[in-house]
Amino acid sequence: MNQMVALAYCQENQSSVNKILQDFKNTSIQFKLVSSNSHAEPSIYNQLEDFDGPIVLLISVNFLRSISCMQNTLSLVTRKANNLVPILVSGTDADPMTGEIKEVPTMIDKIGDIIPYINYWQSQYLEARSRKTEIRADESDKMAFENHSNLLRMLSSEAGETLRHLRKFLPPSLVECRSLKNKYQLLQDQLIEFPFQDNLFLEDEPEQIIEDDLSFPPPIPLTEYIEFEEEVIEVAPSSDIDSGEFNFTSSSNEDSTILTNNEYEEIVNVDHLVSDEITEPIQTLPIGTTDLTLPRTEQAAPEVSFTFETSVIKEEEIIKEEEEEQEEITIKEEEEEQEEQEVAEQVLPTVETESSLEAATSLYKQIENQYPTDVERQYFHLKLVLREAENEHQKISFLQHFIERNGHQTEAKLALSKILLSQNKWDEAKSVLEELLLIDPNHGESLYELAIIIISHFPEKMERAGNLLKQCIKQSSFPKEALYTYAIYLSNISYKPYKALEYYLKTIEVLPNHKFAYYDLATFYFNEGEKKIAKEFYLKAIQNNPELKIRDNDLAFEVDDI
Repeated sequence: MNQMVALAYCQENQSSVNKILQDFKNTSIQFKLVSSNSHAEPSIYNQLEDFDGPIVLLISVNFLRSISCMQNTLSLVTRKANNLVPILVSGTDADPMTGEIKEVPTMIDKIGDIIPYINYWQSQYLEARSRKTEIRADESDKMAFENHSNLLRMLSSEAGETLRHLRKFLPPSLVECRSLKNKYQLLQDQLIEFPFQDNLFLEDEPEQIIEDDLSFPPPIPLTEYIEFEEEVIEVAPSSDIDSGEFNFTSSSNEDSTILTNNEYEEIVNVDHLVSDEITEPIQTLPIGTTDLTLPRTEQAAPEVSFTFETSVIKEEEIIKEEEEEQEEITIKEEEEEQEEQEVAEQVLPTVETESSLEAATSLYKQIENQYPTDVERQYFHLKLVLREAENEHQKISFLQHFIERNGHQTEAKLALSKILLSQNKWDEAKSVLEELLLIDPNHGESLYELAIIIISHFPEKMERAGNLLKQCIKQSSFPKEALYTYAIYLSNISYKPYKALEYYLKTIEVLPNHKFAYYDLATFYFNEGEKKIAKEFYLKAIQNNPELKIRDNDLAFEVDDI
């Protein structure tokens, strides 16, 4: 009875292939050798897509760093998982000092072993993108570069998941497979009807003894990773209003830049300064002066040539004229005072008779009529109205009126969705955001807000939430908190811990004071057996968030009382 077995490998590992062929040379097993020398050729998966028998996959350092071998390998290890027999073989590498080719062991059993491969493919992709400016204007060169760059991007995103699936097999080394004790046990499990002979295997090499680590109690998981709290709308200060943006602050204590969800300034109320009344200084005598002598002016006495009677009459007339003059001055002062009062009332009629909301609304309507096509100018004044509004109902009414007239103004729709969220109107907020995304499919903050609503209140649509988050973080400007939210989604909903690791690391890169990301990293490394790395992240976590420091966590991460 002949049995066909596929043997997939990297060209640099031909010596390992020869050993396997030597072991089975006296059997009726036939091997189909499968490899790929160039990414332009069919990938290993494409060659084995219709193959139904066992597939021996030789994993080496060379394989994991080869574009032609790693292309579509994630599809191979997921779709052909029931037929797959992964085996670790030693790879080859050139000494950086001498150039001499030497043998390099291949290990993927610990997270510290696979991170270099993830970083390798990410650096390959970034390096390729950095050479984009060197590409000539020739259309064929541009097309070749784009194809190569897209392939590297795919490998960069799939490397972590591929290695995670491979680790599930707990692949033995080729030395272990060739031993008399193992006897290619994984392959025997695939070939149940094939009669394996006891003397088939030629070598018996000693097994490596791995001491088990001391077990410790696992860390206590966080009861809630994301707090989707109600958000309160708040109008930004004048510096932000000028930019046409409508900012909000969240009641959450999370640090942000970032898509809390971003860092926002508090509104500063400018006090109106009232100048004090200026009074003339009182003149005082110089120190040491006791007497005050006023200068006298000597005038010649006028000659009076009238009788006593005429003198008395003239004096009475003078007194009467002075009284009339004083009366005229008084009347004139009263008239001036009354005129000033009337002018003041005309200049400031709204101070006492009109409220701030009425004044802002009146000005907004005036701008709306005077500049019917200037939407940004209108929205600027609408934000002034919203700031003076007495309640959420008024704000919703003003925004809806504005949106009816200017349906393509995205910021107004976003502001409306925020207010609806604060009132727990999830369906209405979701509808408004979906309408907004029809206008601007790449609006980063709207993508993030809609994803949060779905995760919190529409669990049956979790896949859509993941797609929204993925699309959100691709935008040039997005809430930085979206990185952590996407990491939680990958870890807890999609069950892709290695992909989640990538976004936990990105989170702490842009938000170094994040309160939970370090703890998630500590837990991840703890579960992978990397207790030293886990401890480092735990110490950073309790530094950012002291509430995480509890006795059980200290014991799990081997932290003394500090």
